[in-house]
Amino acid sequence: MTQVQRQTYGKLSVRLNDRSSNDDWKQQLQLPAPDLRSKTEDVTATKGNDFEDYLLKKELLMGIFELGFEKPSPIQEAAIPIALTGLYSESIIPLILYVGKDILARAKNGTGKTAAFCIPAVEVVDVNLKAIQGILRSTADSGSH
Repeated sequence: MTQVQRQTYGKLSVRLNDRSSNDDWKQQLQLPAPDLRSKTEDVTATKGNDFEDYLLKKELLMGIFELGFEKPSPIQEAAIPIALTGLYSESIIPLILYVGKDILARAKNGTGKTAAFCIPAVEVVDVNLKAIQGILRSTADSGSH
């Protein structure tokens, strides 16, 4: 049986993937057809990170890839590490405002904002704990704030 490794960031303990295991799981994924639409800089101007860089659970990574995500967008690269660790870099201030336990993000439609918050929320959920473990709140862009 493989022992689960964890990394602690303040009060948050994050499960680390066993990087020594093979990547056969990737070959078993049922991927959707590639998205051939042209993409703007809002989603292409990334730092070059991969979802695997965030040390997410294998099952979550499988779901991410099977939904058609290939690489994190700029808003996801900015928000996911903050949401998982609570640490942020000054270089992402235009995208992210981290206030206590809240993260406020602003990006154009279709840039991956929903996934930027849902991925870390799902990562830290303990499926054995039968309780509310997080709340995601979104404000509509309808102008009625």
